[in-house]
Amino acid sequence: MPAMTGDSVSIKHAAAPMAYLTEQMTVQRLTEVLAALPFNSHEEAKVVLDPGVQAFLLAATRAAAADPDAKIRRAWRSIKEPLR
Repeated sequence: MPAMTGDSVSIKHAAAPMAYLTEQMTVQRLTEVLAALPFNSHEEAKVVLDPGVQAFLLAATRAAAADPDAKIRRAWRSIKEPLR
């Protein structure tokens, strides 16, 4: 709800909730959480990783990128959607 301050109205934004990623999650759930990340007005999201998820994401990223110096956008564009 907007807070009234004199003649002006200021809107207080709640901090975006953090996504918690643990190695006990299924890959499907990890995908769902990443796809649903809430971004703030600066296009930033907060994520908490446990060491298992960090290792998984590092391995997946290294496997996806033939060139470790490639920009992230280019590396991920090279990945094709799996056939359903």
